Amino acid sequence: MDNNQILEKAKRCVETCLEFRKTRFQQIQKYEDMYFGKTKPALKGRFNIPIPVLEGFVNTLESKIDDSIRIEFKRGRESTLKTAKKITALWEKDSAPDRGNYNGADLDAKKLAIFSGFGVLKLVPTSTPEYRQDLIAIDYHDVIFEPYGGSNLEQHLFKGQLNIFKSKKELIDGVKNGIFNKEETESLINSLPDNTKETQEEMYGKSSRFLAMGLNPQNYNYSPDSVFNLVELVIKIDGKDWYILFSYVKNKIIRAVPLIKIFSSGLSPWVSWHTERNPVSFLSRSPIDSVYPIAEAMRILINQNFDNIQKRNWDMVLYNARKIIDPSQFEYRPNGLIRVKLEQGESMASAYAKMETPDTSSITINLLQFLNNFLGEKTGITPASQGTADEDKVGIYFGNMKQTADRFGLLNKFYTQAHIDIAAKRYKGNLIDHLPNRGFMVKFIGLLGLQEEELTKKELEDDFSISVSSANIESQNDELTRKKQETSLLTIIKDSELKIQVGKKWLLKEVLRLGEYSEDAIREALSGEEGGDSELMAEAARSIEAIEQGELPKINRGANTAFIRKIVLYATDNVEDELIYNKMMNYAIDHLQIAEQNAKIMLDITGVQESQQQMQQPENKTELQSPELLKLPV
Repeated sequence: MDNNQILEKAKRCVETCLEFRKTRFQQIQKYEDMYFGKTKPALKGRFNIPIPVLEGFVNTLESKIDDSIRIEFKRGRESTLKTAKKITALWEKDSAPDRGNYNGADLDAKKLAIFSGFGVLKLVPTSTPEYRQDLIAIDYHDVIFEPYGGSNLEQHLFKGQLNIFKSKKELIDGVKNGIFNKEETESLINSLPDNTKETQEEMYGKSSRFLAMGLNPQNYNYSPDSVFNLVELVIKIDGKDWYILFSYVKNKIIRAVPLIKIFSSGLSPWVSWHTERNPVSFLSRSPIDSVYPIAEAMRILINQNFDNIQKRNWDMVLYNARKIIDPSQFEYRPNGLIRVKLEQGESMASAYAKMETPDTSSITINLLQFLNNFLGEKTGITPASQGTADEDKVGIYFGNMKQTADRFGLLNKFYTQAHIDIAAKRYKGNLIDHLPNRGFMVKFIGLLGLQEEELTKKELEDDFSISVSSANIESQNDELTRKKQETSLLTIIKDSELKIQVGKKWLLKEVLRLGEYSEDAIREALSGEEGGDSELMAEAARSIEAIEQGELPKINRGANTAFIRKIVLYATDNVEDELIYNKMMNYAIDHLQIAEQNAKIMLDITGVQESQQQMQQPENKTELQSPELLKLPV
């Protein structure tokens, strides 16, 4: 299939998506207009001012889901613990605000998802001029998807992104590096005047945001360098995913290659998540869908109340034409006079009558209060979540926090999976593709404290699991659970009969969990082994693997008896080859003196600490009371 045929298919994919989503995006535009305070011109004598109900909802919801996401790579085999720490350290470096700013991209995606119902993130790797990976939030106006592809964007037969801006220099450099098609790229460059930015905002519907703020970007497209607006698409042709980069307007395709040549993982760079799961369609309801009708009703009510006040201030008048000489004198003038012709005995009431407008303020206030309470009940945006609740009981506070957390739980559960897809599949794959062959130096907290070591491509061959933490809603739910567990645990500890009914190890485990110790740390504490350090045990496992592969690992200066015991037990229980068995046993024996020295050092340190503590004890030998949670059964 030649490039012209591929280009035709790619353009049809874009047109299909744009036409399919048009009605939905027209509704989203109404949400944007209300958020930016754009209203239609009011009729003469009427009010139509914007009311920031929707803005308040969006900003409050943002504040509830603005927590930072922390990714941690977990070891697969025990010996890969250090590698997992190094990959985690590199992720933290790449995601830092002064480098990739992943949290900033995450916040942008959440803001866009509040309006559209879905968020899309894109991981962009590069190795020139240096290695880095950038995470970008994609505007929903720019997302191309298969109409009947379902909620999982990766499974769509085509997906992509509009408004990929490339400067003239970037295109020229791409041709020099053999990335872009020379003939097509040069033709594209010659099609645009110098110092012009090609936008096509109207085609994609994004200009409405500028117009809502009284701006018109179409007339201000000057750029220091020519900038071209391209479309990036991944499309399945004959069962194979192709990466396409082309100009929709100029009909120029500058790159068309199998996707796997760019990403060895075979995955597209885009990952999506939804605020409300819809297995059938990629488009789903958004949080604003439920709020907009109520916000619009509140806007109309408030404006009608202003109309009511104005009518009452300027009520119309019925007048008797035979008695009012000049009706124009009814126009308000400071100290104005009105001539009235009355017969003897006639009252002023016979000359005119005021058409009074009833005061509807109380009705409006009651309706607004009802709608405001209804909105909070149905969306979770309550006075407590907005920081204005008058609550002084902890129980009520936690109850409201739990209710709000339940409302927004979906927002966390779905996009957490998106971050796992980014880290476990795309980030690690991009490291294999773009990490320098010489490796990359990273700093991490290891066995020897702050360590700096090289992360190599060879280490990336292992499998690692992913942990996503610091989700705001989950932490709120955890806090509520902790409160309940702590209350139950204190009840058991204080009651001697109940204490007998539970195992000592179980009780210790629960106390440590409430202290937020990791599961590895708890296992080490319960093992009763000297120095049960997880990383030291990982070093022992690494040494075992090295000996089995015919290598002789270096002596470990941090070894203790647990380190030696692990190697000896493994050799005794698992090794049948006598040569390997002898190597392992000799390696363990070589560490006996080191373990003895380390134990002596620890004993000396412990003795010094105990002496210092005794010197600091007050002369009065009154026994200090320990916290209840520390009074464990002996």
